[in-house]
Amino acid sequence: MDAQILENLKTAFGDRATTDLFERGFYQRDLAPVPDFLVNPIADTLPDIVIRPQNTAEVAGIAKLAAEKRIPLTARAGGSTVYFNTVCTRKGILVDLNGLDQIVAVEKENNIVRVGAGMTWWQLERALNRLGLATCSYPSSAQAATVGGWLVMMGYGLGSLKYGPVVDQVISAQTVMPDGSVQELNAMSKPPVSWLAGSEGTLGVVTEIELRVRPQPETEWHGLAELQDARQMQRFIEGAVLSAAIPFNLHFSDPGCNALRYRLGMASKRTAKAYTVAFDADGSQAETAAAKKNYTKCLQMANAGDLGEEGEHEWQHRFFSLVLKREGPSLLGAEIWLPISSLAAYLHDIELFENKKNLGLKSYGHVVTAQHAMVMTMFNADERDTIGYLQGLALVKKLHDIGAKHGGCPYGVGLWNTPYVSRCHTAAEMAELKHRKKLLDPNNIMNPGKVYQAPLLLNPALFSLSMDFLAATTLVYRGKIGGEQV
Repeated sequence: MDAQILENLKTAFGDRATTDLFERGFYQRDLAPVPDFLVNPIADTLPDIVIRPQNTAEVAGIAKLAAEKRIPLTARAGGSTVYFNTVCTRKGILVDLNGLDQIVAVEKENNIVRVGAGMTWWQLERALNRLGLATCSYPSSAQAATVGGWLVMMGYGLGSLKYGPVVDQVISAQTVMPDGSVQELNAMSKPPVSWLAGSEGTLGVVTEIELRVRPQPETEWHGLAELQDARQMQRFIEGAVLSAAIPFNLHFSDPGCNALRYRLGMASKRTAKAYTVAFDADGSQAETAAAKKNYTKCLQMANAGDLGEEGEHEWQHRFFSLVLKREGPSLLGAEIWLPISSLAAYLHDIELFENKKNLGLKSYGHVVTAQHAMVMTMFNADERDTIGYLQGLALVKKLHDIGAKHGGCPYGVGLWNTPYVSRCHTAAEMAELKHRKKLLDPNNIMNPGKVYQAPLLLNPALFSLSMDFLAATTLVYRGKIGGEQV
């Protein structure tokens, strides 16, 4: 970037703008510990400057400059994904939105709140609770994920089964467009606010959101079902989502996941050998009573056991799924959007893959619609083991292949899932997404290198061939082998 532009930005923003190499280095990754030898040939992840704006006007000024000078602009807040959704690919300006973290307005009588896009979901939930309100849904990463970030990442999580994705709860979103203009997007605007869902920051920077919320629940209740196999678990889930007394959240875990939770002191020995489904309900006394009856009916229908005494404990740990990484330096895995009707078949094939590769696979997930679940299948990894880590990435590709076989696709694209983009969208859907990008951001300034097309070295055909070859070679991967650390 031009040195004079950098100096002008540093003068304008003072200590809220930095070109310090050490400080910028923190923005070169997200939760994914990807080795440099894999990143550097594909993306230039070190931003030229990091700016921490405090309001929409400042974001708009930065975006206008970026548009005029054709400087790549990447927005980031929680950085709580693993696909480099908010990591630069072409240097440029990185806008850190964590300072936009205030509640702007509350209409308690109408159950509406307006909030800065950089506020985390857990901050918002706690603030609303003090006012007698609550969010309708939030991500499992609520302690780090922000309101704006979750909107542009599709926004399915806890509460989505009952209340829908977060875009359904958004009334409007104040958005800085790629040309630097500010628009209040809603259902009737052009473009509509729905275009933001899944755009991953490539169509604009969300700075404020007006959101429907709900009265704080009077009561809550938590059950935990014990199931002997994946088919039984699927039957339980299918029964639970069809009831009128639909739960707030359904979270499931396989024995691999529960065994690790037991080793970490987070579950009982009995739980360690089972498939489980956490059944969480809240609302009025009548609503939770009806949900509890639904739970009992589902237990009977699936011939399942009850671990109800552990239900409350699992609910209290709902934000700590990634504590599972304690057994290894890091984790590799695949997060898959999967039809519920294919859940048992998917887990069966995962078990066959585990028997073949002995990776210590573990799967868990959330049911987020009446038809779909988000499933995470993981294994331990160590990015310091260069060859082993590369082979681990090839094994992740095999997990995605198993998901695709059963009608699934990656949840989120960013950079690292661009080789699978044709699985995420039909040709017609992708043509429409590219049309939106060209219409709003013809110079590809806003968060370039994501979502729409894989870079050359991640070309789907080349990627598939090379990953399949690595996965088929003699296993040198050194991570989690079965139940033992090596």
